[in-house]
Amino acid sequence: MTEERAAADSALAAAVRAVLAALEAHAGGETAEHAVPPVPELEALAGCFGLSTFEREVLLLCAAMELDAGTAGRCAAASGSARAHPTFSLALAALSEPHWSALTPVSPLRRWRLVELDEQAGLTTGRLRIDERVLHFLLGSPYLDARLHGLLRRVPEPGRLPASYRDAAERIASSWADGDAETALRVELVGGDARTRADLAAAAADACDLGLYALSAADVPDDPAERDLLARLWQREAVLLPAALLLEVDEQTREQLAAAEAFVESAAVPLVIGSVEPRPSSRARGARITVPGLDDAEQFELWRGAFGELADSDVGDLVAQFSLPPHVVVSAAATVRGTADGDLAQAAWRAGLEQARMGLDELGRRIEPAAGWGDLVLPERQLRVLREVVAHVRQRATVHHDWGFSATLRRGLGVTALFAGGSGTGKTLTAEVMARELGLDLFVIDLSQVVSKYIGETEKNLRKVFDAAERGGALLLFDEADALFGKRSEVKDSHDRYANLEVSYLLMRMEAYRGLAILTTNMKKALDSAFLRRIRFVVDFPFPGETERAEIWRRVVPEQAPVKDLDPELLAQLTVAGGSIRNIALSGAFLAAEDGEPVQMRHMLAAAHTEYRKLERSLTPSEVRGWV
Repeated sequence: MTEERAAADSALAAAVRAVLAALEAHAGGETAEHAVPPVPELEALAGCFGLSTFEREVLLLCAAMELDAGTAGRCAAASGSARAHPTFSLALAALSEPHWSALTPVSPLRRWRLVELDEQAGLTTGRLRIDERVLHFLLGSPYLDARLHGLLRRVPEPGRLPASYRDAAERIASSWADGDAETALRVELVGGDARTRADLAAAAADACDLGLYALSAADVPDDPAERDLLARLWQREAVLLPAALLLEVDEQTREQLAAAEAFVESAAVPLVIGSVEPRPSSRARGARITVPGLDDAEQFELWRGAFGELADSDVGDLVAQFSLPPHVVVSAAATVRGTADGDLAQAAWRAGLEQARMGLDELGRRIEPAAGWGDLVLPERQLRVLREVVAHVRQRATVHHDWGFSATLRRGLGVTALFAGGSGTGKTLTAEVMARELGLDLFVIDLSQVVSKYIGETEKNLRKVFDAAERGGALLLFDEADALFGKRSEVKDSHDRYANLEVSYLLMRMEAYRGLAILTTNMKKALDSAFLRRIRFVVDFPFPGETERAEIWRRVVPEQAPVKDLDPELLAQLTVAGGSIRNIALSGAFLAAEDGEPVQMRHMLAAAHTEYRKLERSLTPSEVRGWV
């Protein structure tokens, strides 16, 4: 035990003796004055909760019941009854400066649950008990109230933060210090991910010499009485610990949000309301602070600090591709240090991909690219444009930042492309090839699933996709763009107006996206020319001619597959696109395997009949001429 703690315990013991001496004097019919020595923890409680002299002594009397075995007998003797415990009637009769208002439910003793009253036994005659948490506080043993366990979690102090994050944390701390009567100590923190918001709030709390605890809005009780109890317990804890609270209000139901709003309204201690987007509210929420984006210099320092052994050029490549919050970069570095063997730069890139894809996995279909340029059968003109698209993505850091184009152009710096062509002409395969060339994941987003009939929902869904993709590491392929694009409609009602807004929002996010975003369509002519002008590259995928189809047939059948008299030139007579060719080749292989024979033309003929029926077409004599 330290000398300070021993002195505090001695002061508490002396204060308890003074209060018990007052009981003894009252039992003897005396009214002698008694002096209660100051106790540091009790003075802190009195200052924070506004306790009067009488209320302090009531608290000491209740503490004496737990700390001194002779208290029960003294209470019985002083009250002249069998009530061998503290009561308000006894306190009013024996202690200093008594006042009736100390008994009311809104008084500090009862409002903040410093003492508990057995109301069934009567207001003045019911037993008074000191709250266990308050007793331990007086004894110098601070901890989170057990009734809050499972609801609140401690947020640890963050490590070193980038300068822009430190500035945001300082703004939170300043807002707490400068809060007016209407907003009290509330701050709204929007943007970023939950961990980043927690780090900023924890840094702000640390700057104010506070701890930080987090609470989900989903855990705020709907019942008003339970919610009021939680609010009071927390506000008491915020004073006793001391600590601030981070209330996360993302993805809750309307009822949960309403309960959270009521909880916020009652808060009079440092509070951060965290959310991805600002939440509409009829009540003042204090200052609104947005989680800042890290600039390239901060990202460079972040990656350099995490991967100190990397060359500057490798760090620059990581910064150009990824935009990850500090805790994610640190996690990626820890993964690499635990598993990396060989090329550290490649290991860091893979770790960045793994961390960046986490937010996208539930929003789209991820394809790990395996196809290369050799798998594409396209005219040279299209291949040249595709390689130019790759160059725009790969060299954007050099052109935008090193050469200063981002300062002069400012807007529309995203790399956008439209792939137009019939089904099966290789649009998705091409995107896979480009993703592999760039070392990225390919995420296919089905626009038909994103578009909603409810106003505002489409933009919300698109925002989720792009916000998750902004971390980097993904080539976004928006499939079935026809579900959203079309000739700009004449605005006849609100639905027409919002349909145009949805398209504009998509293009705006595509133009601002750090990576490569591709739209696919089967009906290029249906697209509005004004929208097409906002897309940097347009690549037409023609239906393959007979020469191209023959080449696809040569590539689609593996070298190790057993074949007999399989003629790509004859197979190329089938007027189908590459996607159907792959289907026929695979089905023919299964038929041959079932027969226990090499793959032959008759197997391909049977598979072609099946594919044509799916396409609602019939094989013509010219397509199978010379097959048998």
